[in-house]
Amino acid sequence: MSLRASDLARWWQFAPSGQVVIDEQGKILLANYTLRDWLSCSTSQLINQSASDLFTAESRMLYLGVLAYRLTEVGTVDEVHLNLRLGNDDALPVLCSAHRLGAEEPSLTLISMLPIGRKDQLERELLEARQAVQHALEEKNAVIAELETMRATLESHNSELQRLTMQLGHEANSDALTSLPNRRHFDLVLQERLALAAVAHSSDVFSVAILDIDHFKPVNDEHGHAVGDHVLQQLATLLSSQLRGQDIAARIGGEEFALLMPDTSIDEAVNALDRLRLAIEMYHWQPVPITASLGVTGYLPEDTSESLMARADDALYVAKHQGRNHVARG
Repeated sequence: MSLRASDLARWWQFAPSGQVVIDEQGKILLANYTLRDWLSCSTSQLINQSASDLFTAESRMLYLGVLAYRLTEVGTVDEVHLNLRLGNDDALPVLCSAHRLGAEEPSLTLISMLPIGRKDQLERELLEARQAVQHALEEKNAVIAELETMRATLESHNSELQRLTMQLGHEANSDALTSLPNRRHFDLVLQERLALAAVAHSSDVFSVAILDIDHFKPVNDEHGHAVGDHVLQQLATLLSSQLRGQDIAARIGGEEFALLMPDTSIDEAVNALDRLRLAIEMYHWQPVPITASLGVTGYLPEDTSESLMARADDALYVAKHQGRNHVARG
């Protein structure tokens, strides 16, 4: 028989798995009725919502650090264990899979969520065990021992899962060489700061800078990548010691670092960064001296992360054009 498009669309709406289609920014474009019914909300409430907001706080970190990362790298992810955020602080365990739809631009992604029935199965088994204890007192000690073993095993598995979740979250947001935050983490923090600035109606003050090591390529070429890696690690340690408590430094490229300076005007940022530049110049580098150029800009109303980083990058170009080992504002 021939299948009509309307029939296929209806089957998709009532599929046994919850399904959404998201855009490149992770925003929901389509959601089927199954997911809508699980979440007890309307379809319109889901549209344009970030897909990561569908999950609990713990699962959101796993979604961003594992599922979204793998999707970016290979275009498909199979069976990641997450928890959907329901009303009344309830959660629905699901196996989440995602696949990029075709190679056209802009790319779309289909995410499918299948409920995990194991929790209900364990609860039924526990209830049956309690009933067995009530009807057969002679088996009481054996049943209690078995339940204690199950509890210890579940606690052990839960602790291991929490450890792995924290490890994955750290690895997904940290630079392996320097242990500083990576570009992904810096972008998330910058987006949060911009969101706060929007809520504050442009009264928030902060600055963003990009630091680049001067003439770093000859260090690798003449002394080897091991020496270059050591220089990057030393610079990361120096940045951590020089920046203030709220400041964030991240490695965003080979020899490029980004800095977010909350509650800091452009003038204050220039002064602080010039002290940092001097500290880098005066540091006892081995085997060759190192300097750095920095471009800095301050937040302006209607700024986006792209516009801020672009101005800081333009300022960095000016600093290099001025002879390097300079701080330039944008």
